[in-house]
Amino acid sequence: MSHIHIDITGLAFGYEKAAKIIDGLSVSFQEHDAVGIIGANGAGKSTFLKLLVGLELPSSGSIRIEEIPVEKGTLAKIRERIGYVFQDSDTQLFMTTVREDVAFAPTNYGLPADEVNRRVDRALELVHIPHLADKAIYTLSGGEKKLASIATILSMTPDIMLLDEPSVALDPRNRRNLIHILNEFSHLKIIASHDLDFIWDTCSRVILMDHGQLVADGPADQLLRNETLLTSHGLELPLSLQKRHGAHA
Repeated sequence: MSHIHIDITGLAFGYEKAAKIIDGLSVSFQEHDAVGIIGANGAGKSTFLKLLVGLELPSSGSIRIEEIPVEKGTLAKIRERIGYVFQDSDTQLFMTTVREDVAFAPTNYGLPADEVNRRVDRALELVHIPHLADKAIYTLSGGEKKLASIATILSMTPDIMLLDEPSVALDPRNRRNLIHILNEFSHLKIIASHDLDFIWDTCSRVILMDHGQLVADGPADQLLRNETLLTSHGLELPLSLQKRHGAHA
């Protein structure tokens, strides 16, 4: 087995005096998995990602990232291996310029300046925004902020990428660019999204959640075609597949 994997057993989470948001979830992910997490509002998708990176800690059950348990004492090690891209880019970007934001994490981990500069340049190249390196964050478009947010993650050379609703507010050109960038990432990526066409274009495996539970797990090209399954859990076929169905009606 590759060292890049996630193993989750009996995962449960809920805020105090509230119903469980995640309820008894067990699943594993391997190095080259490209996984889409789908489900209606309230299914637990975003909470699940936050648990994987330790932004929330389980009420019960366990998460192991490359054999490291996710707990308070291991979060620095976990976050060296996992890059987490927030839904709202303004939550992720807090320095003055793109370069400063992308350099923040490797600098904070004590890497030498020449290594930080090398990583920053490489991360900006990977998301095709070297020309934005010295731009002020507040001048960027929504799409540019999303790419800059991803560059802040790539500067730490993660084994695993987690993305929460990455296509929100992107125009068609930036959306296509993001799909291309994600498909170039060769390790494990897990994407939570309502945009099932985006999941169709970026993921080979899909997990369907409902009320904090895993209700289906399978190949994307099978699960995303299953209209009965999707509609029974508050979703619809991807628009691209709806058009094909219409053409054959």
